[in-house]
Amino acid sequence: MKVLKFQIVDSLPAIYNERIDLLVISDLHLGLEKTMTAKGNYIPQNQLDMMKKEIKEAKDRKGADRILINGDLKNQFKTSYSENEEIKELLNFLAFSFDEIIVVEGNHDTFIDSALKDNGIEMKEYHLEDGILFVHGDRRLKDIDVEDEKGVDIVVIGHEHPAITLKDDIGVKEKIPALLHGNLDEERKLVVLPAFSRIANGTSVNEIPKRELLSPILKNSDKKGMKAVGISREAGLLEFPEISKL
Repeated sequence: MKVLKFQIVDSLPAIYNERIDLLVISDLHLGLEKTMTAKGNYIPQNQLDMMKKEIKEAKDRKGADRILINGDLKNQFKTSYSENEEIKELLNFLAFSFDEIIVVEGNHDTFIDSALKDNGIEMKEYHLEDGILFVHGDRRLKDIDVEDEKGVDIVVIGHEHPAITLKDDIGVKEKIPALLHGNLDEERKLVVLPAFSRIANGTSVNEIPKRELLSPILKNSDKKGMKAVGISREAGLLEFPEISKL
């Protein structure tokens, strides 16, 4: 399915731009299982292996030689030894698989500079290419000093972990990760990526009021007029109308 300048990669929370040969994912939150287990919610620690498998699938399906992680590569604000080992393992895998790795800084991405430098990667505040601005989404755009901002026609963010909550006739609810797309303002479009992590909580954008959204960029958009594409690894892609109609 095509969304603006991107293709959603089958039933994975990943997008690909063929013109610039760029695979894009966001919010991996490596180490999240251990954080949740420490709080009493046991989660099997297999997230990294599944991510590597799915990244390889996405690369093979699109033939991508470049990858961009749009923030929150990791989960803990203070990096533990085990989390740091996961980061190194993933980066080594990416370095073996791709010709170029771009990492945009997310609000969770503390203390990873050395791991990035070991693979020749410099963490970026943003990435601008072919009129597309990639930022994590935890800060307002006006607080980011973007060179050639007038050339931006699409902004791609993560951070929000958007999801759509569906309810059946007897009141049973199901939350599906979703990609959002629509107008940021009169001149620019906005794409909001779902989390690549399978276990990161999602924001039910069709249920919560605009003021409770996490991303200041999404808060300043036409949220009600945005459309959603549900991305279920099991059920595939589910195209929804404007959020205001859900």
